[in-house]
Amino acid sequence: MKIRIASSVALAAALALGATGCSLIAPQGTLEPYAPSDGRDVSTEHVDVRNIMLVADETGENFNVVFSAVNRSGSDQQLTINFVGEGSASASAEFDVPEGNTRFGNPEGEQTPVLVALPGVEVGSTVTAYFQVAGTPEVEYEIPVLDGTLAEYRDYVLPADFSDSKADKTDKADEATAADQEADQSHVAENEEGEPQ
Repeated sequence: MKIRIASSVALAAALALGATGCSLIAPQGTLEPYAPSDGRDVSTEHVDVRNIMLVADETGENFNVVFSAVNRSGSDQQLTINFVGEGSASASAEFDVPEGNTRFGNPEGEQTPVLVALPGVEVGSTVTAYFQVAGTPEVEYEIPVLDGTLAEYRDYVLPADFSDSKADKTDKADEATAADQEADQSHVAENEEGEPQ
């Protein structure tokens, strides 16, 4: 009787060890760093790019470059991203990344969104992107292409005339600046004319 009990215990121990022993030698996926969203995380020498993705505009041919940047260098950095799409399609985008955390691609944010044109690239695919901070080696990653199908990305889908509206805003700002300068100059001239001789 004792032999049967001992055999049963030994068998149960062997089965338990066999079922759990894999975790002793197999890598655990939960310990690996990963992007918790649909984008990719990229690390360069001075700037960490978090959750980067391309979000198609209303035309489907231009893409908003959406990501967060963590500048760890202690000074402003320039980040260049070169995207390579289907065939010979390619586009380049440059970002001035201040110290600390900065979000890019949000139309309501402080940074003006940057659009890249990549004809022939389809939503749901990936494009090869080369990341480089000035003076450091280039790194290569595959970046996902999304659209506004998912509600959380709809705010990043820019209108087809976004570039035109951005240019209009810039022109109006330039006109306002020029008008202010003219008003200042005329005010100075009036003051000079009114001074006693």
